[in-house]
Amino acid sequence: MSTAAFAISAPTTHVLPQEPTTPAPGPSGAGPAGAGDAGAAGTAQPGGPDAPPATGAAQPCGTDTFLMMGLFVALMWLMVLRPESKRRKETMSMLQALKQGDTVVTSGGMHGKVATISDKTVVLRIDTQMVTFDRTAIARVVRDDGSPTKS
Repeated sequence: MSTAAFAISAPTTHVLPQEPTTPAPGPSGAGPAGAGDAGAAGTAQPGGPDAPPATGAAQPCGTDTFLMMGLFVALMWLMVLRPESKRRKETMSMLQALKQGDTVVTSGGMHGKVATISDKTVVLRIDTQMVTFDRTAIARVVRDDGSPTKS
């Protein structure tokens, strides 16, 4: 390995608008840890806590922030909540249209024919057995033409 690959270049300084253009004064040396005149007039730096607010600076919580938050909420509603509510409505309509004799597939993968229906449960005939499921456990109804109706 060559040592030239690890050579460190001198740091470049970029002056940002909120940074002072002159170097900050160091400790005065009058006491331990610069206990000189830290609160004296003339020591306030631009952008510091004692500096007056800049006239062209943006407000931290302006109208653009609230506009972006509103846009984000609208985007979340369009991308997540609206399709989920559409899916829920389709599932509820599929469960309401369920009738005796329909071939269904449960969420666990069991295939069977609807024998009886009550408000909250469905009894499926699977081969020769009768099995009771919650109505919400029905994942899809398989129609007679062979195309499954997915919820």
